[in-house]
Amino acid sequence: MHRILPFLLACLLLILFRIAGSWFPEALPNFQPLAALFFCGVWMAPGARGFLLPLALWALTFPLGAGHPPGAGLFLTTLLAFAASFGLGWSMRSARAGAWLAGSVVAALMFHGITSFAAWWADPMYVKSPIGLWQSLWSGPPGGLLPSWVFLRNLVAAHVIFTGLFLLARYGFPRMFAPRRAGHAAAC
Repeated sequence: MHRILPFLLACLLLILFRIAGSWFPEALPNFQPLAALFFCGVWMAPGARGFLLPLALWALTFPLGAGHPPGAGLFLTTLLAFAASFGLGWSMRSARAGAWLAGSVVAALMFHGITSFAAWWADPMYVKSPIGLWQSLWSGPPGGLLPSWVFLRNLVAAHVIFTGLFLLARYGFPRMFAPRRAGHAAAC
């Protein structure tokens, strides 16, 4: 049950935030549990299922968030960013809760960096220079509704909050921060 509870929580949160995001797209852009689910997938399901289950959830809930299929470039870039988040989680699989929370910030920064770099590379609105890359990472395209830093801020906040919720769902508060016992695996 300790593995299924975070997954069920993730499913419910993902569906709720996808629906809310489609109804109010400018209220909290990029604030959803999906990227944290890929990051935490390594301890939610063993082996490849830790990546495949979030991938299936993403595919099933995509219409709730975007309303249309992504282009191949956007799909592959997002998939690469999710895979990088999962890879970071995989490298941290025996870390403690505090390290997972710090790692969630790193995973969010990686995700933002990968997707912003791809946008800069592919979108002709951006000048192909360090200034254009910075614009993609920080301010976004000219005339955009929101600057890129808002998406980054919300992504970092969502990563930390949802990683924390998944940790709580799996371990409970007392076990999450309990000291390790000799010969016992890490709490997270």
